[in-house]
Amino acid sequence: MERCPQGAARDAGRQMTTIPSSVTICITSCGRFDLLTRTLDSFRQFNIDGRTLLSEDSGDPNVIQSIEARYPDIRILSGPVRLGLMGSVDRLYAEVETPFIFHLEDDWEFDGAVDWQAAITALSECADVSHVCVRDFDEIRPKFRGRSKSRSISGQEFRVMDAAAHPEFFGWSTNPGLIRTDLYQRFAPFSRLLHDQMSALIKRESGTMAFLLPGVARHIGQERNVTDPTMPARPKSRLGKWLRGIKKKLYYLGLRKEPF
Repeated sequence: MERCPQGAARDAGRQMTTIPSSVTICITSCGRFDLLTRTLDSFRQFNIDGRTLLSEDSGDPNVIQSIEARYPDIRILSGPVRLGLMGSVDRLYAEVETPFIFHLEDDWEFDGAVDWQAAITALSECADVSHVCVRDFDEIRPKFRGRSKSRSISGQEFRVMDAAAHPEFFGWSTNPGLIRTDLYQRFAPFSRLLHDQMSALIKRESGTMAFLLPGVARHIGQERNVTDPTMPARPKSRLGKWLRGIKKKLYYLGLRKEPF
C-alpha cells in the first residue's frame, strides 16, 4: 500500500470531522478563560458536534458565566470547594456514559482534526495500548521519543511508548487523547493517587500510550501553571527546584515513599 506523505496526512487532518457518538469530551479548566477559549475554538474549528463536559475548578462565578455565555452547549461541573486536577478528573469521568473519553485541558491549540476512527481502532484492537494521545509527538522530549517504537494499526502510523521509557510516565496522561471509559472504571477513583502514580499503575496493569501521527495539538500553557490544592506548591527558587528534582529522583529509585 502506498503511504501518503507526512504533509498530505497533516493537510487531511485539517479537514472538519464529526466527533463520534461513542466519545465524550472531558475538559479540566481552572480560571484560565483566555487559554480555554483558544483551546475550545481551535478544537471546534476541526471537530464538530459531540457531548462536552467541563470541570471548572476555580469556583469563580464570573468565569463560569463567561463559559456559559460563549459555549451554551457545554455542561459545566463546578462547586464551592476546589478539587484539584485528579478530583476534577473524577468529577468528569464519573458522568460519562459513552465507551470512550477524550480528555482535554484548557491550554492546548489544535491545527487539525482528531482522527477519531484511528484512535478508536487502536484502543479496540490493541490490548497493550491504554491511551491514544494526539499531542504533536515533536513536543515530547527527545530522550523519550527515542524510547518509542513505530507501529502501523489498520494502516495508520503510531509511536508506541516503551514501558521502560520512564518510571511512571506514559500509562495515562491529561494530555489530549482518548481512553476507554472502562479503563477509568477499573482504576477509579483517580484522586486516590497523584497523576504520575496513576499513570504508573495503569501502565503496569493495562498498557502504555500510543501517539497518533501526525499530532494535532500543541501545548500553550507554559508559565501559566495553576496551583493544585492537593499538591505542594512548586518552588520558585533555583535551590528549591533542585531539591524538588533530587526528591523525585530518590522517589523513582525507591528511596522515598512520596515524590515531594
